[in-house]
Amino acid sequence: MKILSTSTAEQSIRFTPRDYVQSATLYLRDTSTNVTTDQVVTFTQEKDELIYTGTFELIEGRFYDIDFVVDPNLFEQNAIVWELNSDLWNASQGASLSLYKDKIFCTDQTLDQTEDEYYSVNKDVYVTENTYDNEYIII
Repeated sequence: MKILSTSTAEQSIRFTPRDYVQSATLYLRDTSTNVTTDQVVTFTQEKDELIYTGTFELIEGRFYDIDFVVDPNLFEQNAIVWELNSDLWNASQGASLSLYKDKIFCTDQTLDQTEDEYYSVNKDVYVTENTYDNEYIII
């Protein structure tokens, strides 16, 4: 699972794909509303990982499904990979090839398990105050 924020600044998703290509179609589905958006994206490669850097319009506390799919219309850009890979050849015949699937959770909370900072549903919702004056009555 990837953790992203509601920020409109660029955010990166790093992943190890099933095949290495230069571009694909990104399908982002909001699991609460079942609305899917798609866009053609390009990747940068760093060692064994592909990196997608872009902007997202996400809502706090929601889960999203993400799927990077090789579109048969993009095979001209990925010609070398396409010629050497039978899965891509099959995808060009009408099917599509999913490079990577994952879930995204959107939160603006700082999360760092090494520092014991975990996600809290009730963060800043319930604030407790100790209001007592330390007086008591003896009967």
